[in-house]
Amino acid sequence: MSSKLKEILNRIAIIDRDVTELNRLKSRLPADRPYSPSLQLSFDKQINNLLNERIALMDLELIKPPSWLLTKKDDFEIISGDVSKEPKPESLSGDRPSEQLVLDFLRALPKTEIHLHLEACVSKKTLKFLYEKNGNPLTEEEIEEKFNFKDLMGFIQVFFFVQSSVKEPGDLAYLIESLHDYLKANNIVYSEVFFAPSKFIQNGLDFDEMVEVMVRKIREIKNIDGTEIRILVDVSRSFGPENAMNNLNRVLKVRHPEIIGIGLGGAELMGPAKDYAEVFQVARESGLRTVAHSGEDDGPWAIWDAVRLCKAERVGHATSAIQDPELVKYMKDNHIPIEICVTSNVFTGKYVRKEQNHPVRYYYDQGLPLSINTDDPVIFNVNLTYEYFKLYRFLDFSLDEIIDLIKQGVFATFHPEKEKLWTRIEAEIRKVSENFDYQPKLPVLA
Repeated sequence: MSSKLKEILNRIAIIDRDVTELNRLKSRLPADRPYSPSLQLSFDKQINNLLNERIALMDLELIKPPSWLLTKKDDFEIISGDVSKEPKPESLSGDRPSEQLVLDFLRALPKTEIHLHLEACVSKKTLKFLYEKNGNPLTEEEIEEKFNFKDLMGFIQVFFFVQSSVKEPGDLAYLIESLHDYLKANNIVYSEVFFAPSKFIQNGLDFDEMVEVMVRKIREIKNIDGTEIRILVDVSRSFGPENAMNNLNRVLKVRHPEIIGIGLGGAELMGPAKDYAEVFQVARESGLRTVAHSGEDDGPWAIWDAVRLCKAERVGHATSAIQDPELVKYMKDNHIPIEICVTSNVFTGKYVRKEQNHPVRYYYDQGLPLSINTDDPVIFNVNLTYEYFKLYRFLDFSLDEIIDLIKQGVFATFHPEKEKLWTRIEAEIRKVSENFDYQPKLPVLA
């Protein structure tokens, strides 16, 4: 199916107009009304869908594009209708490179991602396959309707819907394959992924069998193309401290290096981090790595509990930390990275209502160690490339600062050889930059 260039450009113009209008309307929502969170989420979802459509349109390949679109007049000559020399590629070194060129550059850069939920990386195609395989076929329209949530409770229901597609341990191999597709599409060479076993165990699946399936598939992927995946087992607040300790005990019996630690997820207001201090202590003493979602739906005091009582090595989200300068200083001085998830924080909307107001700019300027992530890419219809692009477009991050964030992301991981990983990524960044006629000021190795 082909489209005329004029039609594509018209559609892009309409999208830009609609996004501007939606942002204007969103900014007028009162903050203190009970209906505001649901409306905020609806606005954010529609804006994100439009922006993703814009990216897809910009990615279309043109057949016989007009000469004015290729490059400047001085860069080529036309003789008897033939191009006598190849047009020079657009350069990132100019004052105002096109957004598409910036997106292409960001997509090509090697990256890491460490705040990512396995269930939220499953493609809709895989979901459809799993439901058919397990005797409960759904149409594409029915699956799309499930993802058409309008509030936070709807988001939780989508997560449960994804988990319900898994009926036997072997199904988790398909989830890992979907994860791999996502990682490859965004040039993510190393990832740490949350796996939430509690609901699966309640449904009768065996923890050890699930781990064996995932580890086998993870090793297969690494042998194919070198992509590295590690698992953090979620000791979710949603099921209470006793269940969390049970999950930890299951992890302690695992002897696979791919299972590296635990993460505290779930509804933050239902389970303060201090209730899980004992779980974290046992995990630390057993040599496991520990992270906690905190400060996304609660105040800075919750983050204090996560870093002081639980001694979490990283904190997910931490959007409320900006309210407490002493906490920001403590996290900086103690080198506790924050796992930043811009789109996710805008969708949940407790402390961040639009990208321009996200505290990541402040955290970066204060010298806090950071990592950029997507949290739930399929559910929020976002990817890591676009998360970095949002920093560039909405929060005034330069390309050099984005490369610095990629480096910070490497050192926020639990990779056993971070220096070697960064050396490899740095070399690839140099190659990519050369292809885009860009000379980055690469950060000094920490």
